[in-house]
Amino acid sequence: MNRIKENNNDLLHKVKPFSNFIIILWIILSFTTDISAQNKDSIPIATNNQQIWIDIYPHYYVNKKLEYYGDGGYRTVIDKESWNRIYARPSIKYHFNHRWTVHSGLGLFYIWEDNVVDRFEITPWQGIEFNWPTMDKFSIKHLAKIEERLSFLTNDWSSSFELRFRYKLSGKIDLVDNNWFIPFYGEYFLPLQNSIHEIYRNKGRVGVGIGRKVIKEWQFTFMFNWQGSRSGPNEDIGISDIAYQLKIKKYWRYKIRKKIKARINQKNP
Repeated sequence: MNRIKENNNDLLHKVKPFSNFIIILWIILSFTTDISAQNKDSIPIATNNQQIWIDIYPHYYVNKKLEYYGDGGYRTVIDKESWNRIYARPSIKYHFNHRWTVHSGLGLFYIWEDNVVDRFEITPWQGIEFNWPTMDKFSIKHLAKIEERLSFLTNDWSSSFELRFRYKLSGKIDLVDNNWFIPFYGEYFLPLQNSIHEIYRNKGRVGVGIGRKVIKEWQFTFMFNWQGSRSGPNEDIGISDIAYQLKIKKYWRYKIRKKIKARINQKNP
């Protein structure tokens, strides 16, 4: 009976920080939505969109060097003529050391919008990452990658192809007990060709947020993102997107799996 009570107390201790995180997330979302509504007319651009992003990031460590990971989710414009995207991006990376990592992956995207032909995209990509500087409470990563974008219009399955370069600088600042943290990033998109005439073409993106490590191997983050893009093949309309993002990460770490396997072997010699 005492053991059950201890387990319940332990569970409540783990869940309580998550409930606090949800309350803080709701306050931030309410505040940023109100500020955006007040300033929408004053932004000197042709169009201002608000988006919701919900993304899941699984990470599975095969060993100390090799890691399977990826992301998938849903993104939409909060508008009468809503733009929508669902995607999955399974990937793999190899850690040479604490500084250098190589990546490769495959992106699958489906985009639909009112009065526009749906689009399906297949995007293999390769990248290299450099971690510097890295300190006790502060770290920055530099990721450069090349994407090979193959895009199909679903009405007749006609295709177009282009290469795109992306550079992303990201980092985080650890706060209380390394459980709370502030993530931030900036990313630049450079099409090496202009073969895909899509409705929205990203040019640059920045974001900042608040994150919490909740329960073991789970991480929840709320991000406030801004991105600049254009609409139309001749960049005739400027777009500024404000995106509210919920990121959920789950880790299966090598050391923890090794401990679990050892316990199983002890029980079943």
